[in-house]
Formats: sequence, structure tokens, C-alpha cells
Amino acid sequence: MTITAAKFFDGSGTHREPTVEDQFFTDLRTRNATFKRTARHRFEELDDVCIRTFRAADARIANVLDIGISSGSTTVTLSERLIAAGYPAQLVGTDISLDAMLISPMPGVRVLTDEAGHALQFDVLGKAVRPWGRRADYATGMLVFRAALNAVLGGMARQRLQGARDGVVPVRLVSPSVDDHANVDIVNNDILEDTPAFHGRFDFIRAGNILNRGYFGEAALRGALHNIVRYLSGPGAWLLIARSTGGRHVGTLFRISSDGRYLDVVDRFGGGSEIEWLALDTSLPSEWVK
Repeated sequence: MTITAAKFFDGSGTHREPTVEDQFFTDLRTRNATFKRTARHRFEELDDVCIRTFRAADARIANVLDIGISSGSTTVTLSERLIAAGYPAQLVGTDISLDAMLISPMPGVRVLTDEAGHALQFDVLGKAVRPWGRRADYATGMLVFRAALNAVLGGMARQRLQGARDGVVPVRLVSPSVDDHANVDIVNNDILEDTPAFHGRFDFIRAGNILNRGYFGEAALRGALHNIVRYLSGPGAWLLIARSTGGRHVGTLFRISSDGRYLDVVDRFGGGSEIEWLALDTSLPSEWVK
């Protein structure tokens, strides 16, 4: 059973158990309909393949961007593996929902929301309840119950955010393990919004379990890719787009061509990313062309 946000953030250290932490974040669904599903070692196989490829290419990997990091635990794992391989890179991890609020709208009830007031978890008498529904809820009737909680408790939480904020405690949806890594910086960011401060900055970008048709339509995916390729440092930089599905990894590792004109496919996993063709169709900055 998922731990409540109140328990997770109470300072007792219960969250230090990896399985408890992973389950807590896995059950949180953000306002853009993506999940903060996580398992700290889920991308290790892909990390190892990328690192071997970097070595074979004598690549320079000094700055790394990890997109859609969930809790940041997989970012920490990537950092540790890069350092062990001789790449002491600076890592920036981004996600759309990092800052949250733990709100007590009435006795015995707490609501975890993002900064916009979107409910992430209800705590009713010490039991965690998901705000989002799933197919089985139609049969059990839980769909109506969740809708009622969202309308009543979610509404009360949003009113509290907009008012005097009594009973509102800010929390950060990040793994405590991040604090032990000075070279890892976690920032709130939306891949659908361009971030000029990221332009031309990163030698390697990993987008794991975020860029797929289950989350975004084609127009949004094109917009995200348009932003992401501009965050790469230029010719020779690397981009990994991957997802975990059915217990296996599916993705594509790209590299900017030496003349800066296009993305090269370097490796494919599980047949390649479902949006590989969209990435290859993304225009690159004209200033890269040699």
C-alpha cells in the first residue's frame, strides 16, 4: 500500500526504504496527465550502453540534461554511473511537478497538490487515496468516489491555496538522495515550453518515459522535440529517447551529425522509439551547419 504524503514528509526516515519511495512517487499523476512512476535502477541497462558508446566515440560528456525525472532517483543513478565511467558531468534533472503543497482542509484529511492546486494524493484518516481513476474503477464504483473527492476535497484545497494558506505546508517531490550529490541540480521545467537558458548547453540529453504518444499528441511531441534539440551543445551531442514498456526498454540513441545538418541514429533498443521519425524530422539550428 502506498504511504501517505504526510508520512513520507514527516521526517521519520520511512521514505529512505527504496521500495517505499518508489511506490509513493509512482502513484502520483501530474496535471499534464503524466505519471511520476519511478524505479531508481530502471534505466541502468540503457545507461551502460550509452556509456560504452561514448567511450568508443571518445565523446566529451560534461553537461547532461535528464528530462521527466519523476523523483530524481534515476538521475542520481545516471550521475553515479557516469562518474564511475570517468565522466564527472554536471547533471540537470527536470520535471513539471517538483514543488507541491500538503494541505489540511479539515480534520483527518490532507491533500497533496502541485503548486497550481492540482490534487496528487488524498489522505483520508491516514489512508492514501488516488485522485485519478483507472478502468477497474468503473466496475467497483470508485470512479464516483474519486470524482467526489476531487470536487469536494480538491476544491477545498484550492480555496486554501488562494486564501490565507492556513494549514498549507510546502514540500518538494524529489528523492532525498539528490541532496547527497552536489553535481546534480533538479529544476522545475516544462518540455513544452522553450527554455532559452538551456540552449546549446548539453552534451547528452536523456528523455526517459516522457516523450510518447500515450502522453502527448503529435503537435505537442513536435514542439517538445523542437525545444530539446536546441538544448544540445551542437555537432557530436547525443540524445536518448526511450521508454520502459512490458518489462523491456524501447528507444533510440541519436547523435548530431558532424556537419550539424541532421540527427544520426546511433543505436536502437527494442526496435527503436515510436517517435524516432518525428525526431529525425525535427529541424536543427542553422548555426550548427558547417
